[in-house]
Amino acid sequence: MDSLLKKYGLDLKLTPYKVIATSPSDGMIEFVSGASALSAILSDYNNDIRQFFTRHHPDPSSPTGFKPQVLDNFIRSCAGYCVLTYLLGVGDRHLENILLDQEGHLFHIDFGFILGRDPKLFPPPMKLCREMVEAMGGTTSPGYRDFRAKCCQAYKLLRRDAKLILNLLSLMSDSGIKDFTHKPELSILKVQEKFRLDLNDESAESYFLTLINESVSALSPVVMEKLHKWALYWK
Repeated sequence: MDSLLKKYGLDLKLTPYKVIATSPSDGMIEFVSGASALSAILSDYNNDIRQFFTRHHPDPSSPTGFKPQVLDNFIRSCAGYCVLTYLLGVGDRHLENILLDQEGHLFHIDFGFILGRDPKLFPPPMKLCREMVEAMGGTTSPGYRDFRAKCCQAYKLLRRDAKLILNLLSLMSDSGIKDFTHKPELSILKVQEKFRLDLNDESAESYFLTLINESVSALSPVVMEKLHKWALYWK
């Protein structure tokens, strides 16, 4: 999907790391240097992502206190992964499997739950926590407006290639991935429904903005994040 977006001139600063299978149950994943779990960053920097950026890329001349390119990387990558994880139904999203590097690139790891499967109750359409929004400048900021605009732009562009994406997913029906093994046609249909091909671009944009608002205001992820922290503490 990254290459599709770039084909249309939209670079969302995604981090597509390589994965090599060495056996049916083993493999290797590319190491992404300079990245930390969002949970660790928030713990070390008083729940303030901007402090993390300022620590690594200070810029006294900038209104944010850090280099503008870092904020742009963050906004773009947040938008990209919000759209991609929504379309592919990536579940079990928490602050341990969302990573952030020093240049502002946010990315996701651990895709054990996809195509709408999620161990959490009442998951939001996408993982967009309060701290991520505050790092953009808050809900009334130009940064957040830019984020919403890029989300909608990416969503509308990917809708143009929905058939290609769905065909590529259908080729994975015999891959052995557990989310495809039971009724693969139904799994593909779930993704197809998320493209909302019944809507025109204007309506699709309104639809996605509603999903963003729903995700930002969701209470269940806050509760689940607390429970996840307690579970890790008592391990």
